[in-house]
This record gives sequence, C-alpha cells and structure tokens, in this order.
Amino acid sequence: MDESFLFFVYGLLMSGGSGFRALGLETRVRRLGPERVAGRLYHLGDYPGLITGRHGLVQGEIFSFRDPRLIEELDAYELFDADDPRRSEYRRIEVDLLGSGKRAWTYEYNRSVKSRPIIATGNWRTR
Repeated sequence: MDESFLFFVYGLLMSGGSGFRALGLETRVRRLGPERVAGRLYHLGDYPGLITGRHGLVQGEIFSFRDPRLIEELDAYELFDADDPRRSEYRRIEVDLLGSGKRAWTYEYNRSVKSRPIIATGNWRTR
C-alpha cells in the first residue's frame, strides 16, 4: 500500500491516552499535530463521543499510518463493525479537517446523546 491513512482522534486514542498506549500507537503512527473538526463532543463517562455537524468545534490530533491492519485494530477498539455499522457503538467516517483543509477518518458516536453532557470546550483533555 502506497498511501497513508489520515486519522483524527479526539479522546483516548490521542497521544498519551489509554487507547494510544494500549494499541502501541507510539511506534505505529506518525503524529502530525493538533487539528479540529466541526461538531460537538459529548461526555459518555470514561470516554467521549463526537457528533459531527456545524455547531461547535472538536479539538484533537491527526496522525497517519500505512499499515491497513491497524484500521482493523482501531475499529475493534472503537466497537465499529464494518459488516454491521448500524449496530456499532461508533461509525468510521471521513471528516473535513478545519486546520489543514484535508480529509481524514474518525469515529463518530452512533448512539443517542440525549441527556449526555456536552463538553463545551470541545477538548477531552480540558473537560
């Protein structure tokens, strides 16, 4: 595979997060720096959920990688089943990055956010 995958992460998969460490991403991805997407970030307890849209900004990080097997590991970590996306807790979608103008993959929460608090800063680390 010649092309890199770009991923926007905004919660536990950010550098230093428990997901980042659990998947050994320190040596498997290239961190490209901070980035933002349009949407809202919701507090789901131990982790956040992104709902994309025109209202609000969500802050996170962008990273790239070439190994397509890593996508399968990320999907499993985020409880995304490509064979049954409707029943998955998250869906893998492409989003526009507001800083660079590029497009990247991310995970959008796929459940109701009714009665879930919005993280007003759009930043999981400074919630």
